[in-house]
Amino acid sequence: MGRPNYAGAAPLFRRANGFTLVELLVVIAIIGLLIALLLPAIQAARETARRSSCTNNLKQLGLALQNHANLRKTFPMGAQTQLDTILPVVNGVTYGRRRWSWSVYVLPFLEQQPLYDVQWRHYQSSTWQDGGSDGSSASYTDVPQKGTVVNGFMCPSDPNNPKLFSQDGPSSPNNQGFHGNYLLNAGSQAFGTTSANSSQLNGISFPLSAVTLKDVTDGLSKTLAGSEIMLIPEPVGGGLPVIDTRGRYHNNTHGGSSLSTLYPPNTTVSDQLPYCSNLITRAPCNGGSGANHVISARSYHPGGVNAAMADGAVRFVRSEINTLVWQATGSRNGGEANGGND
Repeated sequence: MGRPNYAGAAPLFRRANGFTLVELLVVIAIIGLLIALLLPAIQAARETARRSSCTNNLKQLGLALQNHANLRKTFPMGAQTQLDTILPVVNGVTYGRRRWSWSVYVLPFLEQQPLYDVQWRHYQSSTWQDGGSDGSSASYTDVPQKGTVVNGFMCPSDPNNPKLFSQDGPSSPNNQGFHGNYLLNAGSQAFGTTSANSSQLNGISFPLSAVTLKDVTDGLSKTLAGSEIMLIPEPVGGGLPVIDTRGRYHNNTHGGSSLSTLYPPNTTVSDQLPYCSNLITRAPCNGGSGANHVISARSYHPGGVNAAMADGAVRFVRSEINTLVWQATGSRNGGEANGGND
């Protein structure tokens, strides 16, 4: 009797095509591990690109300030009125309603001539000069194109960009318009203990300032021109607790576009202003104060902030900088030996 021929017969057991459950779990775990390893590197690369863009914006602003100082003979005035006042009245003009800040003065030097023309025409008109004593017809209430985005005033690292209006909403006359990340240096002290001394500070741009290049006796390369802040969102219709004037360009009567070096970058000490909120933990603020106004430099960059110097150079200043050195950087004429600030 011959042996059976099983050639071509199907095997009793056949391995199924594809992965087993264990193999799939191993592959998923490996992919997850790779993502966990790569994600920080990707995020770091993105932040490097954002910080580079932010640095370039400040570089352009620094050059704009230099060009303004050379052409107009002074650094731009921080504000056209003293802090927190609707006075004085001179020849029928209420100077306390002249709320615009340094930002409009540098627009022509940032390739924003059309925007400068339309806004400066408004600021030079008389339509806002005859409002009520509460400042309801101040210069910012109907300034044209006040919601226009100026990319050069925004740091890409800030997730709250662009901030185009305040809690009053875009259709309200009281809408404060476009806010920006970059503020100019008012000095090394609180920039408003009283309305009068707000125009007697030691920085380069503050209320009614007229600082020339020669006035910066500490040296242009050692004196801060400006730095950056974190913007605070204002939910529309949110009321007083969410109003935040930091970065407010079109209405600087409360000092929202002025910076102090009283405290080092990214300090945990709260800013102090009449109108501000604590919606962002890293940018705390004591609101409701009528004195000792302070806004400190802050950013989303790991470890510090970008800073434009009065000579146009941009440096990265670490949060751990010595407080006295940082304060010396904010003074234009204190004679301090700040020893650099990198």
